[in-house]
Amino acid sequence: MPPRATTLRQPLSRRRELALQLGVLLGLAGVGALLVGVGTWMHRGDQDVGRREALLQLDRVLQPGEQVLARAEVVQRHWWDHFRTTPGVLAATDRRLVHVGAVPPALFRVSDDPPSFHEWSFAYDTSLAARSARGIAGAGQGIVVRTRDGSERFGVPAAARAGAQGVVRTVEARRQERLAELRRQAAIFDSIAALPPPPPVIHRVRPGETLYGIAAQYNVTPEVLKAMNGFAADRIRIGQQLVVRRYRRINGAVVEYYGPPE
Repeated sequence: MPPRATTLRQPLSRRRELALQLGVLLGLAGVGALLVGVGTWMHRGDQDVGRREALLQLDRVLQPGEQVLARAEVVQRHWWDHFRTTPGVLAATDRRLVHVGAVPPALFRVSDDPPSFHEWSFAYDTSLAARSARGIAGAGQGIVVRTRDGSERFGVPAAARAGAQGVVRTVEARRQERLAELRRQAAIFDSIAALPPPPPVIHRVRPGETLYGIAAQYNVTPEVLKAMNGFAADRIRIGQQLVVRRYRRINGAVVEYYGPPE
């Protein structure tokens, strides 16, 4: 009987230990949630302040003479900021696409720290694209921006949807311009590559000239000069026409060719 009683007490003790650990974890989670809630309540007005700060920062990061063609207020949510709203602005200028986001302040801060920002910009090219999307960062509408480094997702408040559509149209128009320019350059390259090479340069032998003298005049060796004209002897005659320059076209570029006639 005693061994049997001991066997019954051991599982009971283990269950109590697990229950105690679970209770501690739930308590810590509750305290953490309470702290996040209190901190969020303390900063309930920071979104409007951050939006204004982001607009001011955008004016500061614009280059001299740079013009904003379209602009939209956007929001993001990141886990490292406890999924709080990160207000910002997305602007399509005449040179690039710019984003300025006001980083949410620390949940518990002692003094008013200066605002900090998350900024990036990309010049217009074929890898930069933007499209409308739904249900991003708690907003009904949004924008997905694709860059060469990945993608960024932004929520768009209802009041900023018209501006967001302007940003998407501007980015797409600039992308199409770059694609058209690439097609134009490819067409020019193909047309140049299809051209025949320039005609060879001919030297007519005059009295007193020698093969070695003509080769030195055109900065080639006598062997190259004989190879280009297809003969092996060193003797030349007055009035004979010698090819001293011959050209090929390789990938559209004109290069000198010192071999025999093709």
